[in-house]
Amino acid sequence: MDRHDLWQSVDNYKRKMFVKNEIKKQLLKSIKKNKYMTYMQRARASFYLSNLPKIATITYVNSRCASGGRSQSVDRKTRTSRFVFRQNMYKSDLPGFSRASW
Repeated sequence: MDRHDLWQSVDNYKRKMFVKNEIKKQLLKSIKKNKYMTYMQRARASFYLSNLPKIATITYVNSRCASGGRSQSVDRKTRTSRFVFRQNMYKSDLPGFSRASW
């Protein structure tokens, strides 16, 4: 496994962990803030919230290029780096973009 594949697999793992724990995290946060719950329920929710893995946060998910693996200058919408984006644009794979000529 070369370096490029390693970074992509690590990034995919982090994204899976984030998606897996996001609903659980939102539910525990809402229980923790709910004033109509008992104190013990809110304390238990706070305890479980603190025990979630740190890799499950959005800050641990890097924006990496899906095809190139590059971590810098990655477009959020397409998840591609500027080099891959430019190649796809020149090949007319992306609708709505044209090569600049003036």
